[in-house]
Amino acid sequence: MRRGTGGGLRRLWPWRARDASVLAEAEAEITAFGEALNAHSFSPGQPGATDAMRAELARALDAYEQAKRDFVGDRTRADALDVPRALDEGRHALACLDALLAGEPLPELMPLCFFDARHGRAVRQAKWAPSGGVARDIAVCAADAVRLAESPSPIAPRPEPVSGLPGTQPRTARFPTAMSVSAPQSQVSGTGSSGEQTHQLAMPSYRPALMVFSANERGRVNLRFEDRKGRSSRLYRLTGDGAPVIARIPLPEAKKAVAFRVFAVGGHEAWTATPAPLREVPRFHDEINGTGSDVVHYRGDPGPGVLRYEGPSVIQLEALDDRLACRVTVTEGSAGERTFEWPGRGYYQVRSAGSWSLSAT
Repeated sequence: MRRGTGGGLRRLWPWRARDASVLAEAEAEITAFGEALNAHSFSPGQPGATDAMRAELARALDAYEQAKRDFVGDRTRADALDVPRALDEGRHALACLDALLAGEPLPELMPLCFFDARHGRAVRQAKWAPSGGVARDIAVCAADAVRLAESPSPIAPRPEPVSGLPGTQPRTARFPTAMSVSAPQSQVSGTGSSGEQTHQLAMPSYRPALMVFSANERGRVNLRFEDRKGRSSRLYRLTGDGAPVIARIPLPEAKKAVAFRVFAVGGHEAWTATPAPLREVPRFHDEINGTGSDVVHYRGDPGPGVLRYEGPSVIQLEALDDRLACRVTVTEGSAGERTFEWPGRGYYQVRSAGSWSLSAT
């Protein structure tokens, strides 16, 4: 296994003064991680090396290569924001490798910072309350953890108050409340919702892409995409058993932004919606479990599988094509256990309102 971290990075961006600092920082972080890989003492062929250790090294190398691919090209400043995601994955892989070498438990892979995914992985849980809301535990990066310790209101993206929600003041809008439409944003935040506002998530430069929707409070959340004429499209039940929401949803094809509405059932918790590349999809060979709708990457061979489901309504398992559009429904049914045939490796979407598990037999 060759590390291959040598060589410079070609900077083909159209250089502008406002871009220079972000791009220079991204390049410096990639270079630093490459040096850390080269300096690491582990060798795949050393005595005592295990497959798990070699897998973590391979994951770190893949993350380094992904960061370089995200950086190089005739692209825009916004593309540099993909670099931290890849490097966070690589740093976690090296931390897991170090833990395996030391015989210690593997470190937890924290979610992205609650306030802004561009801050990178969270490092701890902290108490925070939205304006007029109830305090809850959220996962935050180191910088926001310091801000929260110094002040209950750190500098971070905040949802606009929505008329009609408890704890908020009515605001003046250009449209009636039922027709409220937000401007496209690279990350959308909100607090509760009854679907009265149409949010717009700016499409990233990479394709295909996912939406990562998260809410730290327990609750039931439904999300519905809208077409260009504002009509309802597909509905996603993101959770159904009272668990915190962390869901990945395929983003529909769109040029600049995708519109959606949020329906929070019986809650007013803060939530975020962020675009993400395919590397955020969990991979598995033998078994995986989850709650509500999600996207998974099956790495096993074609053959028999088992779907177990505990929840209301119907669960569907859909095979996705290379654009993350539904290619075929593999199996569907109500609560219980059912067998099916895996078509083969690829991305699959689970659409449900409860707890489920998938396995290969």
